[in-house]
Amino acid sequence: MQLIFSQEAKRRFGILMVLGLGAVFAPAPSTAMNLGVDEQSAQYLFQIFADADDIHVYSNYGNYDLLFENEARIALRFNHETVIVPAVDAPVGSAESVDAITTASRPIRDIGDAYNDFRKKRDEVQGDFIYRGASAGYYMSVETDYFAQQVRGSYNRDFLDQNFNLAVAASYGWDDIKPLLDQDTVAANDFRNTTHVSAVATQVITPVTLLRLGAEVSSVSGLQHNPYRNVYVDGANVAELHPNERSRRDVFVKVSQYLTNQSSLKLDYKYYTDDWGIDSHTVGARLNQYVTSNLTVRYRYRYYDQSSADFFRDEYIQPGGVNGFQSGDYRMGEFTAHLFGTKIEWSLAGIFSDSDLWSQLKIRFNYERYFNSNNFSANIFESGFALAF
Repeated sequence: MQLIFSQEAKRRFGILMVLGLGAVFAPAPSTAMNLGVDEQSAQYLFQIFADADDIHVYSNYGNYDLLFENEARIALRFNHETVIVPAVDAPVGSAESVDAITTASRPIRDIGDAYNDFRKKRDEVQGDFIYRGASAGYYMSVETDYFAQQVRGSYNRDFLDQNFNLAVAASYGWDDIKPLLDQDTVAANDFRNTTHVSAVATQVITPVTLLRLGAEVSSVSGLQHNPYRNVYVDGANVAELHPNERSRRDVFVKVSQYLTNQSSLKLDYKYYTDDWGIDSHTVGARLNQYVTSNLTVRYRYRYYDQSSADFFRDEYIQPGGVNGFQSGDYRMGEFTAHLFGTKIEWSLAGIFSDSDLWSQLKIRFNYERYFNSNNFSANIFESGFALAF
């Protein structure tokens, strides 16, 4: 027997899961009253994403953390996001109506209508209960055509006088996908399930040097292409199609080094491979600097280089693509990418007294510049504040 739940029923189930984390794992009322709340913190973050084609993403993040004196902690995360893709003045099916990078169809502006840009909203909520080395959590994301859920758990333990830590984690996600009606693509309802496991070892090398090694494995089953994207194959526009199964693996190493001028340097490298034929290398560096005791600046750089998926081609000249698969996603092809960024965090503790609530306020500004070898670029602006009370 198969049970079928409506989208609204699934949303309610997700909300109950988040609230249930607090009800099941949080200390009993009598225990919480005896131990008391050690610390609470709330944060709000507003982020803007803009690319070269004037596509914008506006994100509003909210965080709330509740720490008890028995070391138990409840963490709640919320995000409301709006995506705006501007309409273009072009005939349906023309080169101008297709995004030059992703080949996704762009909205066409109707004659006399200047306000038919494509807009999409996404709401997500997640809750985690953490107690000493163990944690359990639930995640939910809701869009008009996509409903995602995930359960996760992790455990870590210290060894060798707390100089060595071993952490393991696992998660399982299940997504319902219901593509909207589109003028030039027809896609049926589908699903995607993801299983992920990881192990990370952290070693204190010296009092100012930290080494971290890790490995991750994930398995994805279900729809893994964009149901709205067309591909030019053998002289015609056809729907994109990727394999339904994918196995992904990666290993990484990170080194953190404290420097004598109140700064720290973090270096990292990751190697990734999957059974679609993609291999990638990522190299990154972060420099964190205390300008004053209340003002910090972070500089960031990341370089990325990957090979192409077996079925990806710049041009498909035979019907059926490669073994029945075809892709218009540049991320399936060979490319390199660069990301530069800087972040400023200013604490108001130096202005207000320690007894004043505003002394706990931190203001953040962040800017990142991304560009790759496919002539795609993006500016990412971020601002927000954090308040502990």
